[in-house]
Amino acid sequence: MPEADELAQLTDRLRSAIPRLAPLYDSFAHALDPFDKGRDIAEQTFNSELRTMFDSVQSSEIKGVQFRDFRRHLITLCKQHLRAGDKHSSV
Repeated sequence: MPEADELAQLTDRLRSAIPRLAPLYDSFAHALDPFDKGRDIAEQTFNSELRTMFDSVQSSEIKGVQFRDFRRHLITLCKQHLRAGDKHSSV
C-alpha cells in the first residue's frame, strides 16, 4: 500500500480530474439497469481514463503506487466529490 505522502501527492495531481470522473463512476456504480449500454460506456470510459492517468503517474515521481491502490484511491475521491454535491438544502 502506498505511503500517506504518496497518496497526498496523488490526490493533488488528480484533484482537477475528479469533477469529470465522478459522474462517470456514478453512472456505472449506481446504475439501476446493469445491462444498460450507457452504464457499460461510462465504465469503459472511466477505466480508460483511469489507465491513462495511472500511466502518467507511473512515468512521474510517484512510482510506488500499484494500479489497485490507485484505482481504489481515485474511487474514494470520486465518492467524496459526489457526497459533497449531494448536500440537501435545509428548508
